[in-house]
Amino acid sequence: MTRSPATAAPLQPSPSISDTPGTEPQTPTAIAAAVSARGVGKSYTTASKGTVRALGEVNLEIAPGEFVAIVGASGCGKSTLLRMIAGFEKTTEGVMAVGERPVTGPGRDRGVVFQDYGLFPWLSVRSNVAYGPRQQGLPKDQVTGLVDRFLSIVGLTQFADTYPHELSGGMQQRVAIARVLANNPAVLLMDEPFGALDALTRSAMQADLLNVVAEVKATVAFVTHSVEEAVFLADRVVVMSGGPSHGVPGHIQAVVPIKLPHRRDPTSVAFNDLKRTIADAVFQR
Repeated sequence: MTRSPATAAPLQPSPSISDTPGTEPQTPTAIAAAVSARGVGKSYTTASKGTVRALGEVNLEIAPGEFVAIVGASGCGKSTLLRMIAGFEKTTEGVMAVGERPVTGPGRDRGVVFQDYGLFPWLSVRSNVAYGPRQQGLPKDQVTGLVDRFLSIVGLTQFADTYPHELSGGMQQRVAIARVLANNPAVLLMDEPFGALDALTRSAMQADLLNVVAEVKATVAFVTHSVEEAVFLADRVVVMSGGPSHGVPGHIQAVVPIKLPHRRDPTSVAFNDLKRTIADAVFQR
């Protein structure tokens, strides 16, 4: 019998399991890594337009453990930049590096969360989260420890044996986040992960994500169309502009530090001043 979508518990910090031999199974946590884009660009060739420079002269440094949001109008290169950090697309100019190592392709040091949850529908929540560690060939007890830890972090311990179709959209996205975290990435890349959620669920997930990031201490690059979401979550907001449809390569228009303490109040004067500053930068060319 199909269950109706349920409500998950709020995300809660979970104590790390010791790596000392003879204690609990190991659940190692990756050390957050820096991300560096130095003169990065992306060009492609089409039959009708020849060579198109989609992204050009992007210079960006993200410190270890920093949360950076990337905003901009459609077509400015936000997702292209994220995919180059992930190693899904190669740069045609400059150097992209993670932890001082040039990015030459995908790697376990980077985990990607997409808007589409991408869960395996035939696997339970537990098996979805366990998939990566099992593919790495980790011992069974270590896989169990990782799964238990990250299901606890995202508040889904009691739903471990359910299947994706039995969960709400927000809960499925929590599973997707837990599945990425179980691989212990040093850098968490998120491409509009809450874009498909309703407004109330999205707001709850934003607050929950901050709890997750505080627990795992990964570096985060978060792409969004929402200026409010960017100001609510990030340490800095990178504003991108341009793009082929605007006649210039996509580029960084501004970088805005967000010095408000968490948890931030979207109704405050300071919060809305930052929103206006960023929104003005979005529409500059």
